[in-house]
Amino acid sequence: MEYCFHHIPKTAGSSLQLRLAHRESIGELPNGATLVVYPLYDDMRFYRVSQDPDFDSNEPIKTAFLRTYQQPRTEGDASIVMGHLTNVSQPGDHYVWLREPLARDVSHFNYDCKYGNELSRDFATHLASMNGNFMVLWLYGKYLGRHDSVSMEQRYNVVRQALKDKFKQVFDTKNFDQDWKQIADMLNVSEKPLLKSNLSDVDYNVMQKYSDLGEDFKAWHREYNKYDYMLYEEFCA
Repeated sequence: MEYCFHHIPKTAGSSLQLRLAHRESIGELPNGATLVVYPLYDDMRFYRVSQDPDFDSNEPIKTAFLRTYQQPRTEGDASIVMGHLTNVSQPGDHYVWLREPLARDVSHFNYDCKYGNELSRDFATHLASMNGNFMVLWLYGKYLGRHDSVSMEQRYNVVRQALKDKFKQVFDTKNFDQDWKQIADMLNVSEKPLLKSNLSDVDYNVMQKYSDLGEDFKAWHREYNKYDYMLYEEFCA
């Protein structure tokens, strides 16, 4: 493995996967170069576009996952590994995207509503029912594989150090297409088409708009998720 792209939910990781799967499907990457490792139905799943003759770059990458997840797992190396279940132990250069915390939470809420996974149809109630600091918790548990019951501040400090020590580069989702150009140049694949996966108001309905949120709510959100904001502002400001 040469490259590991860790995917925090709602940070454009699905679009990255779709683009790289497409570049492999048209021969710009070697056959079998890409592997996506993702959770589905409470299990670890693996997707290889090289084994998917029905791949359609006009569909969200999750459509391919849902269509193929029951196929037998086959062995084989990949030079580019992506997905939610990539982790610190994997070799290669590691990359990740962070997202402005409120924008990420809004997007995740709208996505959850599509599948009935929201804790409440009211966005504020939904967030208050969660622990907050989603990106810190995700990286601590999923990427670093740590599940001890320490304080959020301690988890933040561990994650912050991991971003410094383990990642070749930390990107900002708001600059995704600009970052993609860098990735495309690095992998020697074409920059276009700029494929998108999981588009709001296309693949799912928008239940909460960022623009409708008031200043009092934004202040509460910043305090409730202060470690996510600290992480984002240090690495993406």
